[in-house]
Amino acid sequence: MCGICGMFNQSNTTRPDRAVVERMLHAIRHRGPDGSQVMVRDEVALGFNRLSFLDLEGGMQPIQNEDGTVAMICNGEVFNFRELRAELEEKGHKFRTKTDVEVIVHLYEEEGVDFPKRLNGQFAIALYDERKKQLLLVRDQIGICPLFYTVQDGRVLFASEIKAILEYPGTPRKLNMKAVDQLMNFPGVVSPVTFFEGIHALQGGHMLQVTADNIRDLEFWDLRYPVEEEEDRGEEYYAQTLREKLKEAISRRLVADVPIGFYISGGLDSSVVACYIGKFLLNSYYSFSAEIGEGELDESRFQQMVKECVGSTHYKVKVNEAELWENLGKVIYHAESAVKETYDVAAYLLSGLVAQSPAKAVLTGQGSDEFFCGYVGYMLDLFRNMQKGRMTAEECEANELLWGDPYFRYERIHPEIRKIHRQVYSGNVRGEIEKFSAWAQSPIDTRKVEGLSAQKRRSYIDYKLRLSDHLLGEHGDRMFFSHSVEGRHPFLDTELLDFVVTIPDKYKLNGTNEKYILKRAGEGIVPEPILKRKKFPFQAPGMSAMVKRPSLGPDFLSDELLKKYGIFDVDYVHQMKAAYAQEDFKLMGAYEIDYLLIVMTVTMLCEQYGLSV
Repeated sequence: MCGICGMFNQSNTTRPDRAVVERMLHAIRHRGPDGSQVMVRDEVALGFNRLSFLDLEGGMQPIQNEDGTVAMICNGEVFNFRELRAELEEKGHKFRTKTDVEVIVHLYEEEGVDFPKRLNGQFAIALYDERKKQLLLVRDQIGICPLFYTVQDGRVLFASEIKAILEYPGTPRKLNMKAVDQLMNFPGVVSPVTFFEGIHALQGGHMLQVTADNIRDLEFWDLRYPVEEEEDRGEEYYAQTLREKLKEAISRRLVADVPIGFYISGGLDSSVVACYIGKFLLNSYYSFSAEIGEGELDESRFQQMVKECVGSTHYKVKVNEAELWENLGKVIYHAESAVKETYDVAAYLLSGLVAQSPAKAVLTGQGSDEFFCGYVGYMLDLFRNMQKGRMTAEECEANELLWGDPYFRYERIHPEIRKIHRQVYSGNVRGEIEKFSAWAQSPIDTRKVEGLSAQKRRSYIDYKLRLSDHLLGEHGDRMFFSHSVEGRHPFLDTELLDFVVTIPDKYKLNGTNEKYILKRAGEGIVPEPILKRKKFPFQAPGMSAMVKRPSLGPDFLSDELLKKYGIFDVDYVHQMKAAYAQEDFKLMGAYEIDYLLIVMTVTMLCEQYGLSV
């Protein structure tokens, strides 16, 4: 993985400025400290920062085809490159490097704009075709690798992180209130929305086709559940096949010329990855864990259990509250996003721990919850008929608009929390709320969930709203690369997902036993106490812990700053601070929204990036 950036002239006739691209690269140097390269042609400039994994000596990008008419930069990995390379070499293509991503240029020569459909990996690609005067920007199927773009001064600008785009002279710095409202309503911001007005996130599974006179957004992949379940092939078949698919997905992500490690959280998902590595693939490796929380929230004994099972060389960090607040500003800078949980800081500190080891990448358990019914909402759907009678006409109308089903409730009762939002927002913003409302229209294409079971509908929405931009984006990719570390996610292997969508609902949620078939696949591999333990949401201290102690650093909840931006109601912020300061005040972890943290981190974001409102 690496960092990419560049520009493409549409109506601007001046040659791209190399010095600007070099400044863009410098802004994201943390994504690739192993070397940089810039290519400038008449209408295009491509910039690349390298984090080396394969062909350490000869894998610098941009990579070109045989006659130099196609040039490509890629942030990411192609895990099925060996099969693709053999196929392309048989067709006569000549390879100059031993890297995985060189297959992209030759695959494009063979298949044109359909080439991403053949890739199993995690990637953000910029590919320039000199003959067609065309730039293709591509983001992987799930959206693991970020890619942002905007149009300024007759040029399409793109980069792995927004801070690189801001290096282009004259790029506006204005807060996007729709992103703020999405954070208030959903797990996080949803592509193509970002916190920077006019700067867009390319959606996972999408390609931007750019020519001198047109920009087309093309979808090449989406998660598709069958409306009618296929013939049930029996529990044993699904458990055994899942076991084999997991082994293949994990082994593909261990290919590198540098050491690779894995995270151990103590939960089921990371334990499956770690124990599969220990049992089937390696005798010893590097593992990492963060200890946070006390009492029932302390998972250190489960982490130790997995470490002993695998026999890895283990690194751990204990995260205390002071460190959360000391590092929150760094997290907001790298995430380019406000947050409503502090666990991003734990992820930031954990990637810093990896950077102190020989490992340059880590495997995680991310993506399991969304596809194996790992959240409490899947169990609440079992009581759908009981909930119907308690839903107001207003809620049903909102649910129909947002999720395509009047009786499907996704996390919040939106009309009720909107009443809170009207108190949190300032009077001026309150009057404009309909202009940027997160639920003026659905954040998903509701046609794609028509006819699906509640379980499949929730899985699709979780993938779109929670996984891609929140867990894999600001919480994942941005925290990994803040310390020049790459994250790899076996549960998001496209071959594995093609199988997972065919598993009948009853094997994923067996009564109230979540991830049932995954636990079956882990039998005899993962320690039994971990297979049997009840899932609980990962929690980190929120603002209630902070306001009870002297503030560390600048006061981002000061009246002066709140009035400067005019987004939030000063008096209501005072009320929240007073409530949070009460000794018996406690938010219910993942089930209640930490509005005070949203207020503070939105203000932090504006201050750090000089955003106007």
